[in-house]
Amino acid sequence: MSEDVIRPRTVVDPALPEDVREDLLRAAAIAPHRFHRGTTAEDDDPARTAKVHDRLRRLREAWDRMSWLVGILTTVLVVAGGRPGIVLLLAAYALTPILHPDLTRGARWICGLAGLGALAITPLWLFGSVAPEILVAAPAALLALLVGTVSVDALVGGEGGQGTSDLRGRILFPEDIDPVDHDALVEVQRTLDRVADARAEFGGEDPLDTARGLVVLRDEEWRIASLLARRRELRRDHLLRWQRATSDRVREALRPQREHLDAIEGHIRSRVARIVAYGRLVEEAVAAHLEWEQCEEAVGALTEYAELRAEASLLRAEPPEVVELADTAEAARRIRDESVARVHAAATGLDRVEPAVV
Repeated sequence: MSEDVIRPRTVVDPALPEDVREDLLRAAAIAPHRFHRGTTAEDDDPARTAKVHDRLRRLREAWDRMSWLVGILTTVLVVAGGRPGIVLLLAAYALTPILHPDLTRGARWICGLAGLGALAITPLWLFGSVAPEILVAAPAALLALLVGTVSVDALVGGEGGQGTSDLRGRILFPEDIDPVDHDALVEVQRTLDRVADARAEFGGEDPLDTARGLVVLRDEEWRIASLLARRRELRRDHLLRWQRATSDRVREALRPQREHLDAIEGHIRSRVARIVAYGRLVEEAVAAHLEWEQCEEAVGALTEYAELRAEASLLRAEPPEVVELADTAEAARRIRDESVARVHAAATGLDRVEPAVV
């Protein structure tokens, strides 16, 4: 079996939040070389790549939430009209973001002060004490302030997250593991897929507690991948020391390292075997569940078959109408036969030649 066939998937630490894990996997799929160890360029920083994706996502969400403000502005202006509608709407869309939990404290203060300022100058607007130019420019200015505040907050509000070194250590690629150990991680990931398929097969029910099983398996996947990656580094160092050994005494001193590496592999293989056994049990349970469902379906449909059979069994007893029709047909047949016989006899008599009388 080739290496490509048994190549495992990239593994991300399940302790990370789901959105961070998705951003890391997306960034790794776009530019995996940026996660290679030893990369120091800022442009190749995986943490920076993940943060860019996260910022863009939060910015799109913020703009989606603000898009309804424009619709409300138009509606209020059409319904209320004039200065009261503008003032009330400015206060409304300036105060609304304060209640949104995603905004930072500074953004809430800016939006709140803008809303309070709009409310404070409401009397001046109502009595025409404000120049018409200001009355026209104020809504646009406050809307621009709100959009700018929320956009900047979405871009910088997520700062202070995990650093580059933290993220580099929270994702493992197939290249981080020895090719000879790929099959072990692949077996774990196949078990994960089996359990996920079983969860989908059961639908809303979860008799096998696959939700907890998936959490445990993801933890085991990360744990095994981490151990295999560390074992690869130790094995590489051990081989280098073995190749540089200048005597048998040095090689003998290196023997315990080899024994530890073999023991580590044995422990990992043992855990993988237990995980695979669990996956087989889940598969057997799903097969038994499907078998039970099919049997229940067959038994449930049996009533329809029995009813049709009972209806068909009535055809064995001839009804009176059919008997009467059969008798009539039989009488007609006999009359026909007798008529045919008489015609045949008359025709035979015509063929006879009577002798002449002398």
